[in-house]
Amino acid sequence: MPRRRTIFGEPIEIQGNTVIPVCKMSIGYGGGGGEGEGTDEEKRGGKGTGAGAGAGVKIEPAALIIAKEGKISVVGIRAKGSKLEALLEMLPETIEKLKAKKTKAKEAGEESEIFPK
Repeated sequence: MPRRRTIFGEPIEIQGNTVIPVCKMSIGYGGGGGEGEGTDEEKRGGKGTGAGAGAGVKIEPAALIIAKEGKISVVGIRAKGSKLEALLEMLPETIEKLKAKKTKAKEAGEESEIFPK
């Protein structure tokens, strides 16, 4: 049965904000074996055994945790294609959106969820 864990990346400081990437990791493994006797010893050799095992690990981006002045926001990530590639592509865009949101809130004299006064 697959086992799931969450992985937190190293905190990144961006304009006084702390951004923590969060990934989801899935691990799966399994194995099996068997033995048997054939009825035709001339063709099959009579007896046989076999075994196999396998394992896999999958890591995919899940969210960004953004902390500023004691307030925490979580931005979920839904990546397409290669998850790591999509996360890396989304990071600059996400940072630009955060900067724009801060500027807009500042100009309007309002508090924002992510950037409180």
